[in-house]
Amino acid sequence: MSGWDFENDSNTSKVEFTKFAPGITQIRIIDEDPNVRWVHWMKQFNRSINCPGRGCPVCEIRKQQKANKESYTYNMAKRFSMNIENLDTGKIELMEQGITFFQDLRDVKDDVMDKTDGLINAIIKVKRRGTTKDDTSYRLDLGTIDKLTAEAREELRSKATDLNEYFKPNTPEQILRLLQGEAWEDVFKYEENEEEIEIS
Repeated sequence: MSGWDFENDSNTSKVEFTKFAPGITQIRIIDEDPNVRWVHWMKQFNRSINCPGRGCPVCEIRKQQKANKESYTYNMAKRFSMNIENLDTGKIELMEQGITFFQDLRDVKDDVMDKTDGLINAIIKVKRRGTTKDDTSYRLDLGTIDKLTAEAREELRSKATDLNEYFKPNTPEQILRLLQGEAWEDVFKYEENEEEIEIS
């Protein structure tokens, strides 16, 4: 799913994930809306899977544990992603962050839309404080308006990753095989899976 309404298996392309260094990083947002998905953390593999929703074996386990008032074996989290141009690295990257970051980005988007017709026409300054998951915080500010031509916008978007395809839900069958003890590599042997990164 995608969109700005926060209340409501990977492809074979190698993508660069954004890793914000402490200090200020300047970015340009390429996508119009964030990609939003639910994931389950598979502790035994140190990786997450993309929840397919209906028929998900992990959701069924969680449902039974809730009914029995037991602790959850597997957690569930919402992840938000967008394609960006990182002006510091000069690369098209996949930016994945938590809900607070994207709520702040939505506020910047509202400011941008008063000045131009899309986030892609703005340079955004991301300031990272801290170096670890526990002490890291972000501040997002609108930098300059840098309106692109239609051709430049199209060129940037042509280099972006199709996030709906890249983050397509894992199938109930794949998840069941993992739960039954099969190795990650055997279940996904023909797929290159997403990189796991720290989400603050």
